[in-house]
Amino acid sequence: MRTPAPGDALLAVLALVFAVSLALGGPPRFLPPWTALFLLSAAAAALLWRRETRAGREPLLSRPDAALFWLCLTLYLASFRWHGGDDIPNGLLPYCLLRHGTLSFDPYRAWATRAGMVDLIRPVGGRLLSAYPIGAGVAALPLYLIPAAFHAPPTDVFLHNLSKIAGALMTAGSVVCVRRVLVKRCSARWAAACALLYGLGTFCYSVTSQALYSQSLAQLGVALGLWGLVEEGAGWSALAGLGFGLSWAAREDSALFVAAAGLFVLFHERRRLPAFLAGLLPPVLLNFAYWLHYTGTLHPPYFALQAHLFTGFQLSVLADTMLSPSRGLLLFFPAAVFGVWGAAKIFRDPRARWSWYFAGASLAVWLLFAFRSTWTAGNSYGMRYFALAVLPLCLFAGEREREIRDSPRLRAAWTWTFAFCVLVHACGANFRWPGYNWTIDDQLRTVWSARMFPLLQLFVNGGPIDGTPQPWRTLYALALLSLVWLPAAWMRRWLAASEPS
Repeated sequence: MRTPAPGDALLAVLALVFAVSLALGGPPRFLPPWTALFLLSAAAAALLWRRETRAGREPLLSRPDAALFWLCLTLYLASFRWHGGDDIPNGLLPYCLLRHGTLSFDPYRAWATRAGMVDLIRPVGGRLLSAYPIGAGVAALPLYLIPAAFHAPPTDVFLHNLSKIAGALMTAGSVVCVRRVLVKRCSARWAAACALLYGLGTFCYSVTSQALYSQSLAQLGVALGLWGLVEEGAGWSALAGLGFGLSWAAREDSALFVAAAGLFVLFHERRRLPAFLAGLLPPVLLNFAYWLHYTGTLHPPYFALQAHLFTGFQLSVLADTMLSPSRGLLLFFPAAVFGVWGAAKIFRDPRARWSWYFAGASLAVWLLFAFRSTWTAGNSYGMRYFALAVLPLCLFAGEREREIRDSPRLRAAWTWTFAFCVLVHACGANFRWPGYNWTIDDQLRTVWSARMFPLLQLFVNGGPIDGTPQPWRTLYALALLSLVWLPAAWMRRWLAASEPS
């Protein structure tokens, strides 16, 4: 019988510590669960790197899925803060289901009706229901099994811990799925680079990994669905359908990506349609059943609330969401340029006809929110509504491997763009968001204020480090900005290395 290695024993102990933190409800009884899971995740990543490098292998090539998952999860949890708001109903929902057998918040009426909850939980037919889709909360059920079984009290701090952990796990899982799609079309080294761009250089890092947002499950679902589409076989087709079904149950605007997948299968892979529908229908039908049971209609409980948020088309919003300092996609994710460039190449490949459909879905998201009066997204980091739309852009960037790696100038441009994206979203994960407590009107008035860009916010009064007096604040901010060298140096080395034979 093999004796467990010291590293394995450490992981077992840390896994037990995490389980105890869940059972006891975190502080003040025990460690916060996100701290316990961070220790486990960091140890798993360190152990994996140590074992693989000692064996002369590169972890991101020899064990890429595990390496990406543990690395991203560790960095997501390392902020030790909760960046939530819209996730609050989903953060408690598993307790309602596991402890009381209901998807309403009636068992926690005092909590659900207190001040500040009016925009999150709404009375419908005498019941208290979430004002947001519940798919992400239902998907998080496994995490809540231990707390529910041991009657851990659902305090706000504990729920924020669980919400962040669930969002981080889903987002890290989506990074693995994105790599699986990429490696079908480019080298393993470039697939890892583009997967890390997605995991650390987009809203994955700053937003969807920081709380149980609906986008957390939507991104995992679409990534899982795309992975299923690029593989062959009935099982993969069913997995693709399941992924897209989960994404729609998480966010109704994910219907654009469900439609993209459905049209691709219908027009180009019709033989896969039965298996695809077999995977798609269960989460879709269960979501309809929730609506019908709790509202008596096939409308979500928040239908009236959301419907009035849409207005006439606002042409100016197209520029605002692309270029403005507070919400412009190209400032928060300039690597989109590489994605668009890659799209021009993949569109010409008859083996990747799916690319047209998903590019169209991403474009439709941009146009859809130009109809929304609250397009600034409330408490948001940049344009977080684009969290799902940037996923195809990261995949398309994989198409330009040869051009980028063969050109010193393009390689330098990619390296520094990657590093800039990581720095921007690391600030979002680790610091207070610009205008975090502002109203929609306040946000609209400051859309084009340069000081609202996160990297400039570090220097100003009202910014996330304004507790540090000048001139020390400026020095502190410059030191933080200098950290851009870390991801740049890593990417430079990563691309300079030769492929293993």
